[in-house]
Amino acid sequence: MRNNQQSILDYFGVNSQKELLEFMQANPKDKDVLLLKELLIRAEIGRDTDE
Repeated sequence: MRNNQQSILDYFGVNSQKELLEFMQANPKDKDVLLLKELLIRAEIGRDTDE
């Protein structure tokens, strides 16, 4: 999981989850931000159904 997280941070050019959140808040219409939000939602929904 750590490698995936670091890859996402690298992709967005940030160094931490906090910086990524700030980037996402500053760029809510960015296509990559929208895609990441969609992926996070799908991951959360999948986790809920696995229980």
